[in-house]
Amino acid sequence: MALEQDAEAERDLSAAFGAAPQQENFGLDLGLCYIRERKYQPAVEVFRKAIGFQKNSPFPPTRAALAQYLGGLNVESIETCRSVLALQPDFSPARVMMAFALYMDGRSDEAARVAAQGLHDAHPFPYLYYVHAVSLLRLQSKDYGAIVNDLTLAAHSIPGCSLCYLALSKAHRRNDELGTAMADLQNAVELDPTFAEAWYNLATIYEQAGRHAEAQLARHRFEELKENKANRETEMLRDTFLKTLGGEGSRRKEP
Repeated sequence: MALEQDAEAERDLSAAFGAAPQQENFGLDLGLCYIRERKYQPAVEVFRKAIGFQKNSPFPPTRAALAQYLGGLNVESIETCRSVLALQPDFSPARVMMAFALYMDGRSDEAARVAAQGLHDAHPFPYLYYVHAVSLLRLQSKDYGAIVNDLTLAAHSIPGCSLCYLALSKAHRRNDELGTAMADLQNAVELDPTFAEAWYNLATIYEQAGRHAEAQLARHRFEELKENKANRETEMLRDTFLKTLGGEGSRRKEP
């Protein structure tokens, strides 16, 4: 039933966009429909066409950047975001997309810098706090106060952010706060009982704390789940953008 509804929506939106490509919402909605269906190249093509009619709007290129990244065009995604920010430096969604793509490309120093610039905006996109913090963690930063503050803000702003608690556990563990790190991981697996990496780290901390029975149970849970290869960070970004940029009333204003 859901597949039939998606196909019907795609047909309707494609017809609307074909008849009036100058209407920004038609292109945005059709492109998002393709992204939901994981048809990333068609999404990129729709957004590129929309850009031709909406040269001053940051929405089509930012969504094109999302589709490019999800479709494996990481470098292209970064450059698309760079072009948006050159014209509208305060457009937070483009900054999030660029920072995340840089982080996933292993360019953590650039990612941290781009994210930090966005945190000075009046209403920063919540995901910026997460990207900034995990970039600092990857850079082996010892500024644990800033990292924990960023991740706490992200956890409170992004619904069900089990990744936020995993990252918090890493910061607390590095700062020798074992009990707090344990609580972070317990929060992570409570939010997402299928989160294999959180179970693995929880088993390790339980073992360090001498809670051997709980460590064994956590390790067993990890073994059950470890074949799940989904990239949770990419999925969280995808879901965040779809919910925020695809929501009612989000097209004409910055979140």
